Amino acid sequence: MRKILATMLPFALLLTACSSADSEGSGSDSLDDVTITATDAGSAPKVEFDAPLELPESAAQVVTEGEGEGAVDGQWIRYQLMAVDAVTGEELGETYSGVAAQTLELNEQFKSVDPALYDALIGAKAGSQVAYYATPPEQTSASAPASNPQLLVVSVQQVKDKAVKAEPAQVAELEKAGKLPEISFDKDGVPSVKVPEGAQAPEDLIVQVIEEGDGKEATAESTVKANYAGWNWAEGKEFDSSFSRGEPTEFPLNGVIEGWTKGLTGLKEGAKVMLSIPTELAYVQGQGDASGDLIFYVELVEVK
Repeated sequence: MRKILATMLPFALLLTACSSADSEGSGSDSLDDVTITATDAGSAPKVEFDAPLELPESAAQVVTEGEGEGAVDGQWIRYQLMAVDAVTGEELGETYSGVAAQTLELNEQFKSVDPALYDALIGAKAGSQVAYYATPPEQTSASAPASNPQLLVVSVQQVKDKAVKAEPAQVAELEKAGKLPEISFDKDGVPSVKVPEGAQAPEDLIVQVIEEGDGKEATAESTVKANYAGWNWAEGKEFDSSFSRGEPTEFPLNGVIEGWTKGLTGLKEGAKVMLSIPTELAYVQGQGDASGDLIFYVELVEVK
């Protein structure tokens, strides 16, 4: 449950070193020459340009306009991504196939790291396709192979405000409508989850109290000991469980994902809860099966 440092985009997945092979033809020198055509859900879009694409520096622009309100500073973008070698036109990788949407916040930190992409995403709408020409990083070693520039396609899936903790009345309404995950237990008390068919994960943090506690109340600075299990919303697939290890886990509430900090603060020792955590309050760039919106069952065993 430890925090991880998030990068602006999952370059570790896609931006692998590639050869500096030449491509025949005169090529393109503008992102205006790039066309992006959406395909079936779960598939990467079709990207067309005359290779090699050669720009003097990193640049980004919206190629296809979406619909709705444009993103503003302080909001979050959920997106899918693919990378193409800008010299050869070869596809290098993509996140559309079976990977939960990634997310990033439009803020001053992001702007300082990548002003070109920030400027393109400000005003972008859900459904927008953004072309981003990324120059390769500087070589750290003379013996290291040179990398080609890459063309990244950023498909904006959603523009949203940062998630907040839902009020109890909102939780009760979702529960009544059958839109919350159901937690059940086997004979040994090990939990499993049933994700409601056709339901989308709530946009805000959901804290559904299954059993009230009566001990010490947890604060954001507390160290707690908890039994827990976690699943992703997309498939209901378990990615972590203290039950499988046979003992609760101890951790400071200021050292875990924000959804846990906010979700467990105010609960009393002995509480048992279901947490539905949007990705903006979870692992922002995803952690394998722990990607996207998440579900946790938590038993607050001890508050210190």
